[in-house]
Amino acid sequence: METEVVSSFFTSSSGESSSEDISDKFLHLVDELNLSLEQFQMPERVKAVYNPTIYAREPLEMYVRKYCNTPKPIIFFGMNPGPFGMSQTGVPFGEIKAVRDWLGITGSVGKPPVEVKRREVLGFECKRSEKPEVQELYRICDRVFHKVLELYEVEIIVAIGKFCETRAKETLNTFSLSKPIKILYMQHPSPRVRNNNNWIEKNILFFKENNLLQYYKQPSV
Repeated sequence: METEVVSSFFTSSSGESSSEDISDKFLHLVDELNLSLEQFQMPERVKAVYNPTIYAREPLEMYVRKYCNTPKPIIFFGMNPGPFGMSQTGVPFGEIKAVRDWLGITGSVGKPPVEVKRREVLGFECKRSEKPEVQELYRICDRVFHKVLELYEVEIIVAIGKFCETRAKETLNTFSLSKPIKILYMQHPSPRVRNNNNWIEKNILFFKENNLLQYYKQPSV
């Protein structure tokens, strides 16, 4: 299913073959991560694990091939644990209406092997919107995150929240990179964050101060 890109925030690739290559490489990294996670033993108290990169693979692939098909000088790195976003759609921070109506992405969504009754996966039919051996889990994810940074030739990481800032710093300190990457901290938009008033206004200023708006201008033809 082909849908026209609806925002200048997303630019299409100039070369079809190269865009297919980079999308495929990213999806291979997702598969590599999942193979490693299969070996990770959760503690007994964890009764269910939701991995939408597996059970929501169809919309995930559509998102990757449509919007993750070129090098990205800037990457937004955030944690998305909510049960009514990516857990339902397979798209990061994927609130259903935004994914379906704005990004133009839909597709079949399956079920995790074990499902929590109050956190049922309904895919695009969902009507709602929004610690084991943790260091080993971080190492598995950091390793693949490093490869994603290299694949997309990232120059700037905008870390959304302190957790992601910490993980980004740890990744950059642990793995060698072909070129330097800058980390910028952005306050998480969650209402649970203290002193989180006027988040939009604060971060418009953040974009201006860090000269990030240039990345959202449609290139002249």
